[in-house]
Amino acid sequence: MEKTFTEKIKIHKKNKIAGLYPATKFQVVILFSICTIIINTIKVTPYRLALLLIPWFLVIPFMFAITGEFKKCMKSMKAIGFVAFFIMVVQTFLVSGGSTLWQWQIFSIREKGLQTAISLGFLILNISGIFVWMFQTTSTKEISRCLEDTKMSNKVAYIFSSTLEMINVFSSRSNIILDAQRARGVETEGNVITRAKAFFPTLVPLILGGIIGSEDRVLTLEARGFSIKGEKTHLFNLEKSGYERLVLIISFIITILILAGRVALWIMK
Repeated sequence: MEKTFTEKIKIHKKNKIAGLYPATKFQVVILFSICTIIINTIKVTPYRLALLLIPWFLVIPFMFAITGEFKKCMKSMKAIGFVAFFIMVVQTFLVSGGSTLWQWQIFSIREKGLQTAISLGFLILNISGIFVWMFQTTSTKEISRCLEDTKMSNKVAYIFSSTLEMINVFSSRSNIILDAQRARGVETEGNVITRAKAFFPTLVPLILGGIIGSEDRVLTLEARGFSIKGEKTHLFNLEKSGYERLVLIISFIITILILAGRVALWIMK
């Protein structure tokens, strides 16, 4: 039996963790970020390094795995990992202060630089990683519907969801423009200078296309009665996986244990 349009647009996720209610995922993200900040204050070894952030980072790929989106999430983490690695290298060799741990000719690693590199690098990896998990397992449509369920203004919900959606739109449009330039014989691959020469000319049609497309979006919204005051109807409702309460309880317990451990370490000093 063929499904109706309403049945087709509904979101059904077999994985219960990936199918968590978006508000629950956001609470998990906040609690994880709080735990990361607390763990960052725990310094170990005589050099006072935040090394506990390294095993804590292993929670991220574990969450990728249990949601069944490991490859997809790790692909998104590549860019973040490169940025974090670059920041760690810069902080390690350029930040001065404390004793010298290693030196070779003009290159040296100072105690303060190593502390800053590990702390800042893994803060970026952990907090960015948990947001990657949330956005890779939650569609823009789910987030928008969740915001409407919280009685948030339709305009605010639309601005938030459209901002997330425009990232993908601009990305796909830029690829189309680059393909068109290649068809005309423009060199788009090579060193950084060659890529820059090919990229900057794409900004003008990309921006103009976005401005022209905004008029179409306004007409579409008005045709659907976006500005009309009153209760709105929806084509689909979000389904809860049934694991929301269990996940929140586990998350709160872990947060409390980490906070209690930090307080105990502070008292024992």
